[in-house]
Amino acid sequence: MDTTKIIFLIEEAIAETANYVEQHRKGDNSSVFDTQKVFQLLKKEIELHCENIDEGVLRAMHDVGMSSYKEFENTSLEEAINNVTEWLYLSIPRYKKLNPLGIDFEKWIKKA
Repeated sequence: MDTTKIIFLIEEAIAETANYVEQHRKGDNSSVFDTQKVFQLLKKEIELHCENIDEGVLRAMHDVGMSSYKEFENTSLEEAINNVTEWLYLSIPRYKKLNPLGIDFEKWIKKA
């Protein structure tokens, strides 16, 4: 699997999380930092285990993708998230079948 494109997309998304915090300085940025952490974990998984990416990280990406429409609507961060999730859908067949972490996301992100 050629990981060059996804690594580039993840790095763009990580940069967009920093830009989002700078441009939208709201009180609680925990969802942005959680999103950034998931991207960092995904990048690490792809670099180390591109053929067998941790299911928890992929499920967390489902959560990030679903929340992007609500939390980051009409921003470049939403677009960056969509680019990463699109690549995952097209390149990792099992990604489509995974369920998001849902209510377990907060517990998972704290352990990760």
